[in-house]
Amino acid sequence: MARRLLALALILDGRKREDAARLAGVEPRGLPDMNRQALRDWVHRCNADGVTGLADRHGGGVARRLSAEQEAEVIAKPDNQARPASSTPTLLQREG
Repeated sequence: MARRLLALALILDGRKREDAARLAGVEPRGLPDMNRQALRDWVHRCNADGVTGLADRHGGGVARRLSAEQEAEVIAKPDNQARPASSTPTLLQREG
C-alpha cells in the first residue's frame, strides 16, 4: 500500500502516471500491479473510499458449493477419516 500512496502523491504533484509508477519503484510495464491503468484505478478508489480504498481487495474466487452445515456433515463421515498408512494404497506398491 505504501507504493500506491507514493504513486498517488507523485500524481498529485503533477507527474504523469507512467512516471509515478517508475518513481514509486517499479517500471510501468514491469509488474502487472503497477501500471498506468492500475494507477488510474487506485486514484478512483482513493477518491471514492479514501486511503482505505488502496488496500488489497479479495478477487472473488470460486463460490462455495457446500453450506457450512453440509461441509461439517462431510467432514464428520467415517469414510473421510484418515486410514492407517499400511492400508493406504500407493502407486509404488507392487502386487505379489
